[in-house]
Amino acid sequence: MLRLVHPRKEGQEKVARRRHDRTNHNPTPEEQKRIHAAIKNVARAYGGRDVLAAVMGFAKGTLYSRETRSYGFAYLLARAAGITIEQLLSGQPHAVGSCPLCGRKGAR
Repeated sequence: MLRLVHPRKEGQEKVARRRHDRTNHNPTPEEQKRIHAAIKNVARAYGGRDVLAAVMGFAKGTLYSRETRSYGFAYLLARAAGITIEQLLSGQPHAVGSCPLCGRKGAR
């Protein structure tokens, strides 16, 4: 499709777009430690890192590297572990027999 535009007038400058704030949205070093500890513990529960990688939808070698993890990765790990992401990043243990979402213990 042909789009017609008018040429710029004399002396009119191009207006620069504002860039969004590009702050760092990576987990803190303390959260990174908890993510790596959770990888080890959840992989043990699944029977190995290869199995956990398959459950999370990653390649086998992805869980072996010590690179910086994102919040998206932490979300998938928490989902595979059956806990909330708040529990994973804060280091709160999961109480056996309680609801992973609300924390209520026991049956109705």
